[in-house]
Amino acid sequence: MPKALIYSADLDGHRQVYVYVLSHLLSELEYSIFIACNLSEITSNSLYIEKFKSDSRITLIDTSIYAQGGLEITAREIIELQIKYDIELTVFAEADYHISLFNAQIYNKSNRLYGRNIGIFLRPFYYYEKLNLIDKLRYIKRLKDNWKSNERLFHSLFMKQFKLLNSALYIDENFVLHHSFAKWLPDVFQQYADSLFSDEYSEQLIWIDKLNNFTQKNNGLFIFLYFGTSQKRRGYDLLLKMAVEQNGCFIHCGLRNLNEKFDFDIDKFRKTLYKKERILETDQYIADPKCIEYFFKSTNHLVLPYRHFYGSSGVMLQALSYGIPILTPEDGIMGYRVKKHNLGMTYKGDFNSLIEQFNKFKEMPKSSFTDSIGRYMNLQSVSNLKEVLVNEMKA
Repeated sequence: MPKALIYSADLDGHRQVYVYVLSHLLSELEYSIFIACNLSEITSNSLYIEKFKSDSRITLIDTSIYAQGGLEITAREIIELQIKYDIELTVFAEADYHISLFNAQIYNKSNRLYGRNIGIFLRPFYYYEKLNLIDKLRYIKRLKDNWKSNERLFHSLFMKQFKLLNSALYIDENFVLHHSFAKWLPDVFQQYADSLFSDEYSEQLIWIDKLNNFTQKNNGLFIFLYFGTSQKRRGYDLLLKMAVEQNGCFIHCGLRNLNEKFDFDIDKFRKTLYKKERILETDQYIADPKCIEYFFKSTNHLVLPYRHFYGSSGVMLQALSYGIPILTPEDGIMGYRVKKHNLGMTYKGDFNSLIEQFNKFKEMPKSSFTDSIGRYMNLQSVSNLKEVLVNEMKA
């Protein structure tokens, strides 16, 4: 039986979902599976980690002995793992962390990785960062010292020139459009994972009744839905502020992060909404697919006020899979998708622009986006995701 290694030192958040789907597909292809991850890391939830631990087909390798818990593992250390476990296929589930590792193959032939190596790149953010003349000069000046870890050089030159990976998969279709060596990977891992669950989380269905009661009580008010663990980057505090100031409701399906620092006083906003009975919080990781669907369908329009984020959003794609249009910043792949495929509206990034566009967005019928959302999600489909991954794993 061939052996495959999934390398993902960080298993927090969406990374668990990616690794879960990859392991499922590798199992279907009859690989013996090894997952290298930081087992000493404290994650916001351990749902998928517990599944890995109980799966007899999977061997876990602890990366906590390496630099930064394995995030800064070297080429030699990866090669040692590949040789030790006789690995034929290695999948770097978040290859963005390992630019230095891949580039190490350029100047030292003994660092050449073993077997077939696939990198999945989630965030080529540099592609959307515009450099003025001064920034360009600074960038050139720093290249002498940081070329080994420089993303722009790796993606625009080294990857293609030196064939540092057998396959480079990107979830950013705009990036792929402008890089001939890159292959697009649909970003519907969560939908794939949801399709594999049975009724094992049926106890979470109690939230459906709670949700129905809440929406009936607040019928006619705009619902600001936040899905996932509360984060400043994803605008948790901005949505709370909007719910208070725009006379709306706030629903949080996910865990509260008490260690996160926000720009606004979220406790003040929450208290205001609780007094008016306009807030519903699970403070629980929701895994049941039916429950997740109900939460998304509690709103007709989804506002995603992400801050300085240029990458893909699983929440955005989940909402679109239910036909829900999106309001998002205009920068990055999220803005690109919305504008190119008519998936909702965008705003310039500041709060005033957000409010101005929101007032237009909420008045637009959901049905006006139905056809265009449907066409786009035919591309972002589970079947397309599976086809791409299987083809690359079998190559």
